[in-house]
Amino acid sequence: MSRVVDIIVPVYGGREALRRCLASVVNSPQQTRYRLLLINDASPDPGIGEDLRRFAEEHNHVELLENEENLGFVATVNRGMALSDEHDVVLLNSDTEVANDWLDRLVNAAERDPKIGTLTPFSNNATICSFPRFCQSSPLPRQWNVASLDALFRQVNAGEVVDIPTGVGFCQYIRRQCLEETGLFDVERFGRGYGEENDFCRRAAGLGWRNVLCCDVFVFHEGGVSFSHEQAERIAHAQEILQQLHPDYHVLVEQHIREDPARLPRARVLLEMLRTSRRKKVLHLTHHLGGGTKKHIRELSAWLAEDMDALVMRPVEDGGAMLSFGATDAAPGLFFSLPQMYPQLLELLRLAGVSRLHFHHTLGLETCLWGLPHDLQLPFDITLHDYYFINAHPSQTDAKGRYTPDLDAQRSSYPLAVSLKEWQDNQRQLLQRAQRVIAPSAWVVREFRRYYPGLNYLLAWHPDSEEHMPWPAVESPYRGGRPLRVLVLGALSPEKGADTLEAVAIAAQKKAAPLEFHLLGYAYRPLAEAVIEHGAYSEEALPRHLQELQPDIVWFTALWPETYSYTLSEMLLSGLPIVAPDIGAFPERLQNRPLTWIAPWNYSPEQWLQWFMQKRSLLAQQDTRAQPWRNQPMPRGGEKFYREHYLPETEPVQQALPAMDDAWLENLLLQSRQAEGRRGRLSRKERLLMHLLALRQGRVGRLVSRLVPVNVQRKLKRKLSRKPIHELHRK
Repeated sequence: MSRVVDIIVPVYGGREALRRCLASVVNSPQQTRYRLLLINDASPDPGIGEDLRRFAEEHNHVELLENEENLGFVATVNRGMALSDEHDVVLLNSDTEVANDWLDRLVNAAERDPKIGTLTPFSNNATICSFPRFCQSSPLPRQWNVASLDALFRQVNAGEVVDIPTGVGFCQYIRRQCLEETGLFDVERFGRGYGEENDFCRRAAGLGWRNVLCCDVFVFHEGGVSFSHEQAERIAHAQEILQQLHPDYHVLVEQHIREDPARLPRARVLLEMLRTSRRKKVLHLTHHLGGGTKKHIRELSAWLAEDMDALVMRPVEDGGAMLSFGATDAAPGLFFSLPQMYPQLLELLRLAGVSRLHFHHTLGLETCLWGLPHDLQLPFDITLHDYYFINAHPSQTDAKGRYTPDLDAQRSSYPLAVSLKEWQDNQRQLLQRAQRVIAPSAWVVREFRRYYPGLNYLLAWHPDSEEHMPWPAVESPYRGGRPLRVLVLGALSPEKGADTLEAVAIAAQKKAAPLEFHLLGYAYRPLAEAVIEHGAYSEEALPRHLQELQPDIVWFTALWPETYSYTLSEMLLSGLPIVAPDIGAFPERLQNRPLTWIAPWNYSPEQWLQWFMQKRSLLAQQDTRAQPWRNQPMPRGGEKFYREHYLPETEPVQQALPAMDDAWLENLLLQSRQAEGRRGRLSRKERLLMHLLALRQGRVGRLVSRLVPVNVQRKLKRKLSRKPIHELHRK
């Protein structure tokens, strides 16, 4: 190749990222002749200057320039681009990593069309050039490094480019002739950086140059290393200037995002990542309501990351289902209108090499999906996260949200559209064909055996128990002389004890009892001021909240037999005293734990008040030393189940995977795109629901919500929307 390229790396901060960047450039041999220009923009870190000088001395094709004062990104790269009037340039951020023959492929793409002015590769953090999620940054996909992922892009997208409205400056190739005609970056308007490459690309486009995405190159971009604290302010300023200089800029970008012309190259790589992976591919089928079921799938995916690739299928409102290529919220996905697109779904799952299925829930799932095990000839598991399979009722509660084993009483809050016999006959068809019916507590097994004897039940606590056992010792922080702080956590529905918490707190307030009741989370309705509410919390922030609140005892107020309770796991890690109801998973999980009490789930407010007053006196007299939890329980036969036995050693022998068909895949992607657009808007009924929820926050709304029976509120909510409230809020 006769072309010579200047790779310009402006440097300010991020010493470790810089080292990785420079090593990746010189360790990736190219046929293209290049000069590596390093420009130290007066970095405040003396170690960076030392590293750059040493690096330049060790490599003949490296030149080092040092600004006497900090000029900012725009002026610094302009200095580098002005050093030659012949060389093409690549502007490469110091927090990037390249691999393989990345530069040769950029050059090859540029030579295919003399009107290509700029090229940008794919990256994990590059807005409209991002992979795997369009316009969203993400870490490198697990089990992949930069070199292996770039090689996959080279393989499946060889020679392909897609026109884009603007390049992205983390790694931008600029043809010299385009640079000569367009001029350098606008340092006067864009100062220290952000937006200058967008302005350049729009100026170049006005002169007839193409800005393209080079689809067969992947470059890692860490992002925000040098000026992360200024990033938001700079971006906002840049957007204002771009709007003034190029009034059509935002329209073009929005149009590009709507059309997403690079969806096919991204999907090719994503599918090929699955097809070439040696891990077992498991499709998890679930509902769309989140909660513990969603957490379990994410936890399981992370727990078995070395051995399993997780795909997740969940229903969406208005029919159909979304297939996600991963268990996290950031995982890319495809929409399937079912049952019409069921054949395409089968083809895609075969294409991806799925070898096992796992039903976590069937609420909202199209019944055609029950045929996946037969049509794919694959084994499958079922996990019993609640009691839905028994009678479509997840919590076994009556119209007031209180536990009852009487199925007729349960139907008052969750009426069946068919007879109970017909419902259970249908569920039995799926349950009996499962290789394993996994239950997270012995209570669940006992309950299900009443209606479905003879299934292959397997008792296993969720992976977090395998990870954290043995649980920490227990210590009472209460020393007396002040009110006892009682903490309740989570999103409290009537079944989870919101009304009970309020009633006990009001009773304590009326009697001036030395008790404080705190809710870290939120309730299904506004609670009385006697409950001190702290709002929702994230799992990551929970330790900080506990440190701030300094609770003395944790109270699980559930009025239904919880099947496991991740919130209990969080509190076991805290080492705090606990009181829990005598139904569901709590008694078996808390066996032998010191400073832990199992109390009747149906205590009256007066009984609870008396109980807490007694425990206040008891805790005030406790030894201040931590008490170890001896003989911690574990289900017999379920030890290390997820680590050692969840993925069987032998799976069905997979035949050679069929070749990918671009036309078929493009059609599937188009349907998914259209469906996502429709799902992004609230319906008229959903808007009405959000209005009613807002009214409920007022004084009159609180009074009305207390007068209207809970089951009536539920029926109205389900009639207006079956989506979780948190999903509606996001829109």
